[in-house]
Amino acid sequence: MKPITLTLCGWGPFRDSQTVDFTKLSENGIFLITGQTGAGKTTVFDGITYALYGNMSGEIREKNSVRSDFAEDDTPTFAELVMQHNGEVYRIYRNPEYMRPKKRKNGKAAMTKEREKAVLTLPDGTAVEGSSEVTRKIQEILRLDYRQFKQISMIAQGEFARLLTASPNEKTRIFREIFDTALYDRFAARLREDANNLYKEVMEYRHRMDEDVRQFSTEDEIWKELTEGGGYSYELLMERLGQLEKQYREAEKAAGKQAEKVDGELVELEKQMEQAESVRKSFARLQETREKLKRLKEKAEEMKQEEERLKRAEHAAEIRAEYQLVNSLEKQVAALSRQQQAEQEAIVRDEAGLASCREFYENRERLLVFYDIMQAQAEQKARQEAGEKRKKQLEDKLLRQQSDYLAQEKEAGEKQQALTEAQNRYRRAVIGLAARLVEEGKPCPVCGSLEHPKVAHAEEDVPDEEQLNRLQEAYEESSARLTLLHGLAAAARAELEAQEEQNRQLAEEEKRLHSEIEAFPETLADFAGQHSRAQVQEQAERYAGLVTAQTVRRQNLERLAADKAALEKECREARGKWQAALENGGFSGEEAYLEAVLEEEARRRLSESISRYRMEAASLTELCAHMEEELKGKEETDTAPLALKRDELREEKRKGERLRTDYSIAASDAARTLRLLKAKKDDMEKREKAYGIIRDLDNMASGNNARKLVFEQYVLSGYFEDILEAANLRLRRMTGGRYELSRVEEAGDGRSKDSLEIRVMDYYTGKYRSVKTLSGGESFKASLSLALGMSDVIQAESGGIRVEALFIDEGFGALDSESLDQACSALMGLVESDRMIGIISHVPELQERISSQIFIEKKNTGSRIHS
Repeated sequence: MKPITLTLCGWGPFRDSQTVDFTKLSENGIFLITGQTGAGKTTVFDGITYALYGNMSGEIREKNSVRSDFAEDDTPTFAELVMQHNGEVYRIYRNPEYMRPKKRKNGKAAMTKEREKAVLTLPDGTAVEGSSEVTRKIQEILRLDYRQFKQISMIAQGEFARLLTASPNEKTRIFREIFDTALYDRFAARLREDANNLYKEVMEYRHRMDEDVRQFSTEDEIWKELTEGGGYSYELLMERLGQLEKQYREAEKAAGKQAEKVDGELVELEKQMEQAESVRKSFARLQETREKLKRLKEKAEEMKQEEERLKRAEHAAEIRAEYQLVNSLEKQVAALSRQQQAEQEAIVRDEAGLASCREFYENRERLLVFYDIMQAQAEQKARQEAGEKRKKQLEDKLLRQQSDYLAQEKEAGEKQQALTEAQNRYRRAVIGLAARLVEEGKPCPVCGSLEHPKVAHAEEDVPDEEQLNRLQEAYEESSARLTLLHGLAAAARAELEAQEEQNRQLAEEEKRLHSEIEAFPETLADFAGQHSRAQVQEQAERYAGLVTAQTVRRQNLERLAADKAALEKECREARGKWQAALENGGFSGEEAYLEAVLEEEARRRLSESISRYRMEAASLTELCAHMEEELKGKEETDTAPLALKRDELREEKRKGERLRTDYSIAASDAARTLRLLKAKKDDMEKREKAYGIIRDLDNMASGNNARKLVFEQYVLSGYFEDILEAANLRLRRMTGGRYELSRVEEAGDGRSKDSLEIRVMDYYTGKYRSVKTLSGGESFKASLSLALGMSDVIQAESGGIRVEALFIDEGFGALDSESLDQACSALMGLVESDRMIGIISHVPELQERISSQIFIEKKNTGSRIHS
């Protein structure tokens, strides 16, 4: 990165826009920024780093405090950098967030916040906006972040000498930040953490194995001896567990054989008991069957009666159709009789209804006409009342319009009179003004006469043209208002006359309707007054409906009489057939028939009951004969002694099975414990092996080694030696070969020291000495050499990044004339065709040695840049 121009506006000591043109300074490769203390020399470096990364070059300056106190309210604060990189030109604009006055309101000052802004214009003309987006893009272009750029290109005031006298811990912190070696420290910490974790895992496996040993319960004396105290021998314990499993399995097998033997005896005994119990149950079943057969024989007479009942019910079912036909016909005849009675009663009832509504029906048409006229008259009266009310409103409206017109007429006259009087005063005043120009012996400016017998005088209180215009406008406005009110009053009168004509027509129509009502007979009018229109319509419709209903009812009576006669004949024939069926069925009469009737479901159940009785009696008879044959020659046996012996065998069997189970559980526990111990021991040995490897690495990385160096210090010592080697190339040149920097590796007593301690070889004495014994000028040379060497190493470690600009802030004041020459010579050695070095200093000798300069002039109104 090589700057082309830098513009700072409203920034620090700069009141307005100031621009540095670096193209004029880069011809010699090295230039000086000089000026009084506080003029703003370091501000140039701040502007460059802020434009690139949005941060300052020094550690104590903040980007939100750069707003110039000299700047006007409307002067913006920004930094704009035009730079060249890899042959391409980039433009960066940034302004920080700051408070500035805004427009005053009501005489009070107010403040507003200017938001942070950043814009990067790329070589192709496209733009990247946003502070973080621009910073990210700059890092991508330069391949340096803010920290790396500051360390490589910006040797800020008071910071370039830090490495020389810094403590080893401070150097470690600085290099860790520069070379990002915290990775190695984290690596060592990770090794330490992994070693601790593996150790914990190994111990955890031991605890778990110990817990498995303690949980295994046995009365074995050898096991008890092996588990007394702590520090178990897992190999011996696992060997004993294998032996115990084998012993328990053999004991389990022996107990199983004894249990099988007892089980065989128990099976044989239970067979004997089953046979005895079977004989006993057979005798019991025989006795039970005999009792059932006896009870069935006792019900034989009852079953005979049930069979007779079923036979009568079946005969009754055969003639049921004739009975149902007679019953149905008699019900139909009764129903027709009830219908005849109902129709007759309805005819009598409807005759009374016809008499009550006949008058409504006969006069319905004339009554409806009378109701229509009465309704029209009522509506006409309502319209008349509304018309009279509207007429009264229009009369009131006309009176108001006339009153407004007269008042406006008076007002217009007054304004006309005021206008006329003002115009007259104005005309007289014009004549009076002209009279002031009349002089004796000179022509009159109006008539030209040389004699002026009576000269007019100018009146007081004369209106001007503006007053006349206002009076004229007032009169015209009043006149227009008068014309409007005249039109409104005329419209109101016309509307009133139209309403009066409408009211007259309504009165004539009401009179006509009254005449038509008077023409109706008085009796009809009285009837209409006693009944409503709805009642008349309802009663008339009822009369018509009753007339139609009477006709239909008389027709129904004739049809019912014919139907009833036919059914009565059919009913007599059916009853004759029914009586014949009763005699044929063997029934003495209808009552005997009804007693014998059973529904089909009842007959079915009765039939099934009889059949079951017969089948059960036959089955029990046969079963008794069969069981008596089977039990012939057999006797019942007492099973109590057999049961006692069975219980004894069962208890012996349970004890044997329990013993076998105990041996099986003990063998399984031994096998399970052996399996757990073996698996955990295998895993533990794997982790012990891994722990041994990680522990050795941890010891090496954490300083438990021959050189007593931690891993990060070992890596940093390599970087540090590279930096010292690069620094000595400049230091030997600047000190005439007298001094050379090196790393202290071991103290005089043989104890290892921190790997980042610096010492200096003084070739005048041939001895090493502490850097703290160097004079101020010598310290500056060593510090500058160290800073430049570090810059070279950082560039090399950053992928070969080439920085084309280097800026050094102050530090030359402690050098004598010879040292200045040596320092300048060393710096000139860094200058190449495409690299520039900028130095901030107010040392006069340095100004004489560097011809390309930027002078910053300090004034009480703000600094200015001269290049």
